[in-house]
Amino acid sequence: MRGAGKITVVAGGLPVLIAWAAGIAGLPEAQHPVTNVLAEVMAVLLVILAWRFRRGRLAVAAIVVALANFLVRGPLADSPADPGLAVLALFLPLNIAVLALLRERPLFRPLIPALIAAATLQAWLTAALGGGPDGGLGTTLFGSIGRLVAAPHLAGLIFLIAGVFVALCFAARRGAFEGSLLWVLAAAAIALLGERGPHAATLAFSAAQLVLLLGFVEDSYRLAYHDELTGLPGRRALEEALRTLDGDYAIAMVDVDQFKRFNDRHGHAAGDQALKMIATELQGVGAGGRAFRYGGEEFAVLFPSSPPAATREPLETVRTAIASRKFALRAPDRPRKKPDSPRGRAREPRLIRVTVSIGVAGPNPRRSGYEAVLRAADRALYRAKNAGRNRVVAAGDKGKK
Repeated sequence: MRGAGKITVVAGGLPVLIAWAAGIAGLPEAQHPVTNVLAEVMAVLLVILAWRFRRGRLAVAAIVVALANFLVRGPLADSPADPGLAVLALFLPLNIAVLALLRERPLFRPLIPALIAAATLQAWLTAALGGGPDGGLGTTLFGSIGRLVAAPHLAGLIFLIAGVFVALCFAARRGAFEGSLLWVLAAAAIALLGERGPHAATLAFSAAQLVLLLGFVEDSYRLAYHDELTGLPGRRALEEALRTLDGDYAIAMVDVDQFKRFNDRHGHAAGDQALKMIATELQGVGAGGRAFRYGGEEFAVLFPSSPPAATREPLETVRTAIASRKFALRAPDRPRKKPDSPRGRAREPRLIRVTVSIGVAGPNPRRSGYEAVLRAADRALYRAKNAGRNRVVAAGDKGKK
């Protein structure tokens, strides 16, 4: 969706930057008991939200970060050269990259518990390497593995590759969660590639959890206020915008002509394509108009500072643009993939088009509230339908309200 994840990508760097600066400056000893466990506390909150809103990837990410914070504060806190830290610096970016690749699914689908179990196993292996080369399992086979992955610059290279991969996933999906993972990687790099001690690392991991929360909030806002198919703000966003109106304004209601017949004849996939095309055209309407998906095949355009008379020309322009756009339907015998060699003459695609009817109204002494204006615009819309469709009708045309 256009613009999705933008807030997280832009604002997510702020808590990471603050954590980095606080790690350099150092925190008073009295604050360590709080900051040390902040990442784990936030992980509990994120897991609850992930369960409630069916965001399995969010739960895994929060648990992975919390486990990393526990390790750097406990089993791996003694030595910056601990082989366990090198293994953690390998596991963590790889886990984040996997989460960026996966599709969203509920918390208790089989893959999500499997990922959580794998992260826990990784944490155990990392803890087993704790104590440096002279303690714990550091002198065993685990120690040899740790020293192997602790090669100079290997961890930095892994973080770089994972960062590029997550950035590509974000570019492809434009999701707030993928955007938050970019900053989670940055925070983890600050925590694991620096040598400022466990307290600075816990600040970075706490910032990572905060960015995950920010991404969740943005994604939830998008789902609540935006239409997934068209990318337009939804009805709830329209209602909130209507409550802020004052002075001259206009509301236009836009309805696709004979849309049920269109769907029955050409299929719902073609119907979705038509709705997306109409949404794209409405986004370019002039006079300061803002388009919304009202529901079904109906849209609304809000002109917060233009009277109805000033909206007639831009609405006519967008109506004409929609009527002139044509769709090329896939022929029934056209293969989904291009064949290696042509099989006879291809059938010409069918070209179809849709039209819209528009009703527009504004406030006057007899309809001062936005609810009354909305009803007047809806009545004008049905007058446009009854007059033959594919036209713009304003409340008050032909002497009617």
